[in-house]
Amino acid sequence: MPTTKIDRAQELAKKARLSHHGVYLTGPNEVKVLEDDLPVASLTGENYLLASFGNCRCASDAKAIRQFDTHARVPSGVERIALGHETLQLVLEAPSDSNVVPGDVVVVTPGHATKPIDPMTFKPSKDGVLSSLGYSYRYLGGLRQFSIVPGTAPAFVKAQGFGNFFNPVSPNENTSMVTLAHAEPFACNYGTNKHIFTIDQNGDFLYGVPPRSIVAYLSGTARMAMINLTIVASVPDEDLPPVVYITGSQSKLDEMEDYALIKDLRKRGTRVVLIDRNDPDIIAKLTEFGKPLVVWTNYASAATYDQASAIMAKGGNLNSYAGAVDPELTFDMPICEAPRFSTFEEEAISQIGEMHHNLSPNDPERHRGLAKEAKIALIGFEEGSDREAAYLNQFPKGTSVLFSLMGNTRDGFEPCSLKDGGFTDVFIAGRGNYAASAYAEIETQLARSAAVNFVDGDVDLKVRSKNAHYVTRHQICGVNVPWHMTNTSEPHADDMLVQASNPVSFDWMVKGVCGLKNVPNMMDEVESAQPFGSFFAFAELEDLPYVESTAAAFRAAAESASNPVKESLLAGAVALDITGDVWSRKVEEAIYAGYEFPYPLNLT
Repeated sequence: MPTTKIDRAQELAKKARLSHHGVYLTGPNEVKVLEDDLPVASLTGENYLLASFGNCRCASDAKAIRQFDTHARVPSGVERIALGHETLQLVLEAPSDSNVVPGDVVVVTPGHATKPIDPMTFKPSKDGVLSSLGYSYRYLGGLRQFSIVPGTAPAFVKAQGFGNFFNPVSPNENTSMVTLAHAEPFACNYGTNKHIFTIDQNGDFLYGVPPRSIVAYLSGTARMAMINLTIVASVPDEDLPPVVYITGSQSKLDEMEDYALIKDLRKRGTRVVLIDRNDPDIIAKLTEFGKPLVVWTNYASAATYDQASAIMAKGGNLNSYAGAVDPELTFDMPICEAPRFSTFEEEAISQIGEMHHNLSPNDPERHRGLAKEAKIALIGFEEGSDREAAYLNQFPKGTSVLFSLMGNTRDGFEPCSLKDGGFTDVFIAGRGNYAASAYAEIETQLARSAAVNFVDGDVDLKVRSKNAHYVTRHQICGVNVPWHMTNTSEPHADDMLVQASNPVSFDWMVKGVCGLKNVPNMMDEVESAQPFGSFFAFAELEDLPYVESTAAAFRAAAESASNPVKESLLAGAVALDITGDVWSRKVEEAIYAGYEFPYPLNLT
């Protein structure tokens, strides 16, 4: 039995050239295990050859399964795509100039393009898709036994702003494969938390969830919310939130009482308040022990947004990490009257300084000023006025500026019209209905990560959810704004590497496992029952049945199994007895030993 990563990589590279299995989506609600071969022409040594160790089920998989090629990331007219993006892989072959070598165990950055590409070649294509692992590829997915990746792909992915395509893992001796496969949802949530910003008592701009902040999760019983809370809880006791509010259905909250995470937080001193989402006193209960500084919404409804706005502490942050149920849904933001300034010059400098673009916190130009390549709209400013001139004096000459919604021009600035779109910085003068209607006109013409400042304030603003959180991800700015908003971050390699090198354990969330051939059964059962937790498919242990991660369930499944599955389940049951039915690396080692396969994380 191979004991080194290189030996194992060489052994599996031979198997990769033979027919093997993968889990594919072949049509709406059609998930099939099929035999497949990698393209011989691609097996040249100039591309990446990968072997999958396994993949976690993501709730977003269900959307792709239902929609198939009507899904935004699934190529139209495709016959099949390989599922799986929360995956752990072994590099079998790699180009000589790669950042990884054969034998490296890696997590894969799933976001691959911000513009349409051919999913086979990673080259730009007007007929391509916004490609992503587990949605777009036939020969690349976490639920294929073997995958092939073009040698040019890592450079392409990096150029798209996602960082390294492959991220080597370096876990500690207690880290499980399942925890490492959580690198993708970890990165989504870690990036989200990193991008959250608040304003402190001195008016200083702070990124990240501040230590000792009261936080709230609205509709927070879902897996992604608990992943997020696991990250928030991975700090020293003295930095923990003093209060965590969580809303959801009463049945889910009853289950939550037994979550290891919730019990641990309470033991460490955090007051965890579980509130029925239908409770008539929900607002009072969401503020009973102080107003939350950070509020996360999960598949927000109108009621959820109303709750968020009612409970938020001044200067806080609303984060929509799973989007609204209705993308056309609007939420209300009451913007106060703006402060008075002694001169227009003072006003212009101050208001431009309040432009907070929803960019990376690592970007030195992340806030306090215009976008790096600004395209500006000045709406409601009197033509030729001293006030207009004061703002223009702060803009670089030659900048594209929209003067009023009609598109007037001024010397020294590039003209543009509303229909041109792509506005990065918007200043709206005027109050009330005028300001609200001006915003409504330009909202759909904003650039991604735009900043909007109501320089007079005094407006009850309606913000369309999909534009604020998905399409443009714009930010409403100014000292007169009651709170700020950010959105779920796309998983970036830098954040995936955090989990790959210093993992936060998600073992407590594992509720079921299976082998590759039983993924369709697992998908069906989880979708129909909607239980809480993480579910993992082992690519190498093909015949492992779908089974709950308890010693009793493992033993029951073993009764009708034959070897090596029987031995694997019985060994896993013994390990689960020791851990009190909590998943662990020891359980994985046991089930691998039952198959007489080398455990991937023990390879030298």
